[in-house]
Amino acid sequence: MEARAYAAADVLRDGTPVWVRAIRPDDKQRLAQFHSRLSPESVYLRYFEYKPALSDRDLTYLTELDFDRRVALVATLSPDAAAHLAGVVRYDTLPARDGQTVRAELGIVVEDKSQNRGIGTVLLKHLLGVAHDHGIAEVTAEVLPQNTRMLELVAGAGVPVRRALEEGVIHLTV
Repeated sequence: MEARAYAAADVLRDGTPVWVRAIRPDDKQRLAQFHSRLSPESVYLRYFEYKPALSDRDLTYLTELDFDRRVALVATLSPDAAAHLAGVVRYDTLPARDGQTVRAELGIVVEDKSQNRGIGTVLLKHLLGVAHDHGIAEVTAEVLPQNTRMLELVAGAGVPVRRALEEGVIHLTV
């Protein structure tokens, strides 16, 4: 399935259904609302700075993707195409280190009220599948040491993970 048309149903740890689909340009307002529901801590842990709101430029950048070098998926707790977003995961490809390995940087955030339910795990699983289908051999993430939820999410993904600490940031490679 082409990433731009990606859509799948899955199940959370507690048996609740969740729908995962490619982000779309018409998600700008839903993404802005999603961001407004995040706590300052969640925003900081995701962006390494506090952004009280996403600018129009941010919203365009985050929703208008080529689904080749830049891919994003969203999770909703309803099959309704207009349902509010419960989580977002994305990757942006990076220059290859060895001239051959295709790499991408991962970003993920789940709204506070939906954390610890398995939404992040489901999103990560689906994004890693899309990355694999696009020939991406490594997915990396920069994580603040206090972001234990992200560290546990990646550690529990069932795939080999390398960790390195540089300048106060943990670099994960999946």
